[in-house]
Amino acid sequence: MRRLPRTIGIVAAVGVAALLVAACGSSSSSSNASAGSTTSAVNIASSTGSKVCPYKFALITHGDNGSFWSVVYKGAKDAAADLGCTLTETYGSQQQGQAEPDDNAENAQIQDAINAHVDGMAVSDHDPSLMNPTLAKAAAAGIPVVLLNAGCDDQDIAASGALTCVGQPEQLAGEASGVYFKKLGSTNVLCVIHQSGQNLLDRCNGIAQGLGVGTQCKTGKAPSSGPACTELTLSTPNAASNPQQAIGQVTSYLQTNPGINAVMTLNNAIGTALITSAPASKPKIATFDLNSGVQQDLQNGSMAFAIDQQQYLQGYLPIVFLDLYKRKNGQSVGGGTTVASGPLIVTKSNIGKVSAAIAAGQD
Repeated sequence: MRRLPRTIGIVAAVGVAALLVAACGSSSSSSNASAGSTTSAVNIASSTGSKVCPYKFALITHGDNGSFWSVVYKGAKDAAADLGCTLTETYGSQQQGQAEPDDNAENAQIQDAINAHVDGMAVSDHDPSLMNPTLAKAAAAGIPVVLLNAGCDDQDIAASGALTCVGQPEQLAGEASGVYFKKLGSTNVLCVIHQSGQNLLDRCNGIAQGLGVGTQCKTGKAPSSGPACTELTLSTPNAASNPQQAIGQVTSYLQTNPGINAVMTLNNAIGTALITSAPASKPKIATFDLNSGVQQDLQNGSMAFAIDQQQYLQGYLPIVFLDLYKRKNGQSVGGGTTVASGPLIVTKSNIGKVSAAIAAGQD
């Protein structure tokens, strides 16, 4: 996701979801497609009640089936089951373990969904310059599009012809991180980037803004004291899938830049691995996104905080919005801007409130 000027809350949207659940039947029928697969229809239509949602929606992302994206997919499958719709699951273009998503493969999957005449699409717009023209073709063909996770920028929403985007405003999330580090008194921050992507750069730049040191996180050697934000781009291939191999680069950087007193990892596997490595300088460590390891680190106080973008909603709400648009005569949510699914700062004091969602695979 990239920077956006305006956001809209999700409370009303969740209320709409509850009403729609009451209106449609549901079932638990589903299946798992492998990462990088072509489109395969999964019938999650209701076997109870007299009405069944007649629509077939495509889910197309740039992600894999790892701990983050599996929660997104669960949200979409749950929404389809609750509403009684058919979900055509086109899992992400990135094979698990690959260093980068395959944007050309995702773009081809979007075209395949157009050719299949699906009733709506939920898409992560990971490469807007490549995907926006294809998504605009879907809109021109009368197929409503809701973006999720990536492409949450007003200009991209307009260029793609999408109704809205459900996701975390990345720069806002980074800014919230910088402000919280400042509250903790740890203002010389290292921002660890595990793969390319404007969304990750936006997170780091937001940290700089939250710290009050300008609009961009710097590269190169970190200063001896803060406030400051310095980027470290990992050179280890597949850093998120092999975090132990990447930690050596982070700890080496900390040794040669002893003034750093805080580290923000943009991937939770790297965050938990860094805590396990126990850097000698004992910086405050935080990360993006939750899992059971992050939960444990927050509970025992070894991790300062985590940014929760509530990715379950990034899967669930687009399916609800598409169903609403189709069944209720074109009524839409978002007004051409983003429906924000975060950020939520999670600490030792409030991890209990989200632990049930983590256990249920909803966070």
